[in-house]
Parts: sequence; C-alpha cells; structure tokens
Amino acid sequence: KENPGAEERRAVIMRVRFEEDEMFVMAMFKKENRLATMQEIRRILPFIKEDGEMLTLVNHTLEKMEQLTNQEFAAIDLEDYQQDTGEEP
Repeated sequence: KENPGAEERRAVIMRVRFEEDEMFVMAMFKKENRLATMQEIRRILPFIKEDGEMLTLVNHTLEKMEQLTNQEFAAIDLEDYQQDTGEEP
C-alpha cells in the first residue's frame, strides 16, 4: 500500500504544478511553514536582481506558493530535492 498522504501530495502537485527547479528553490529555503519559507526566499531577491533567469525562477516559485494553503505546502515532499551538505544539523 502507498505511503499515507501520497494521494494528497499528488493532488496538491496537480492543482499547482511546480517545475523541478521550483521544487529545488522551495527545498533550499524550506522553513517550518509556507509563509516562513516564502519570507526566506524573498530575502535573496536583492542578491539575484541582476540575474534575470534566477529572478524569474524565484518569482514564479513565490507566485505558485501564494496559491497554496499551509496544509497543501506541508503535504509537498521536498526531501528528494534537499541538498545534503554533509554537515550535522
């Protein structure tokens, strides 16, 4: 049988379609909830304002995240997209 919540995660991803790069952005800046994650992502905007491609990616990610509820965001599995830094938490 599937993992609990797998069907709910699929429903969220189908309702708001995130590209793989957008999933990496969310995973890279993931915090305890959707709003905190969005705030963390916004903190990098001044540093990427000269990089049009990166700015577009980040803005599209934020726009899609705005459409999610906190519960929907929590159901997205970002584990596969998180970078292993090799450091202890």
